[in-house]
Amino acid sequence: MPVIPEAARHIFRRLASLSLGAVALGAAAPLPRQGGTMTVQGRYLYTAAGERVILRGVNEMFAPSRDPTGAWTMAEIARTGANAVRIFTMPDYSADKLDAILGHAVANGLIPIAECHAATGKWDRLGRCVDYWTRPDIVAVLRKHRRWALVNIANEAGEIVARDQFVAGYRDAIARIRAAGVDAPLIVDGSDWGKEYAMLLDSWPILQRADPRHAIIVSAHSYWAGTEDERKAPYRAIIARVTRDNIPFLLGEGPTGTGWDCKPSPYRWAMTRLNKANIGWLAWSWGMVPNGDCRAANSYDITADGRFGHWKSPYGKALMVSDPASIQHTSRRPCSIPKAGPACIRPSLRRSRPA
Repeated sequence: MPVIPEAARHIFRRLASLSLGAVALGAAAPLPRQGGTMTVQGRYLYTAAGERVILRGVNEMFAPSRDPTGAWTMAEIARTGANAVRIFTMPDYSADKLDAILGHAVANGLIPIAECHAATGKWDRLGRCVDYWTRPDIVAVLRKHRRWALVNIANEAGEIVARDQFVAGYRDAIARIRAAGVDAPLIVDGSDWGKEYAMLLDSWPILQRADPRHAIIVSAHSYWAGTEDERKAPYRAIIARVTRDNIPFLLGEGPTGTGWDCKPSPYRWAMTRLNKANIGWLAWSWGMVPNGDCRAANSYDITADGRFGHWKSPYGKALMVSDPASIQHTSRRPCSIPKAGPACIRPSLRRSRPA
């Protein structure tokens, strides 16, 4: 396999050929009273009904797919037993499509995590994603779906980003999104194409204090390379830090079957360790849109065509259904969501006063 620079590899995988639509910043709107959204308490995520949820699910590149609103794909993903889905959007992804896909996710028992892909690897494009989330028509959709929606501000924004820039950029993003009227929990990705986690975890207390909702989750992506022990080291460090310091953390893309170098990674070991630590994870990616990198190894596409059971590799099947730590064996949905199932999670927190 020819050696491809990491940046080029990730740009290819992220479909950089997609056009970025023009967006306009919306006027500020008053925040609804808290009580009708998901919340962050300690290191855990809770539903509006008070159910503690450990996210287990998948990513899918919906915006460029043949099913951009998840009309049939959400039901296929739901067959795994997943309780969450991370939704690839771009600034030209319309409010109507966002409204439809959030509804289709929830109707199938999946907590929707809307993420903006326009800043992948590009720190100077973080503002494009913030502009999208603060557009009046997008804000209206997020308020409509505020009970279940989570907002991942920007996918993997930046490559090498200094900590002061990172904190300042996301403090500004949080302030703008909250001022526009969005009150859902917000997810902040690490830089370095999502792989950076130490600065991310160090920055969480500052970002949490900067959020009037105190609902910030941090997320890294598991494309780490090196020896097997070097690939395990980030998982060990994250688990130790998150559990010690009570930090709400999500593995937003992973565990991955390989690193960015397309060489095998210990994803089964990682699944088991994350499950024992009650840390959420979302596999990349479901497979309607073939990934651009590591294609020969089939290490990122879970299915061949977006259909449950059409596994493209042993990796995808293990993550979804066959491993004891797979989604099908560990995911539980909150009882208050549609199609929760008989083993659903019941409230463990007193319910907030309705908005």
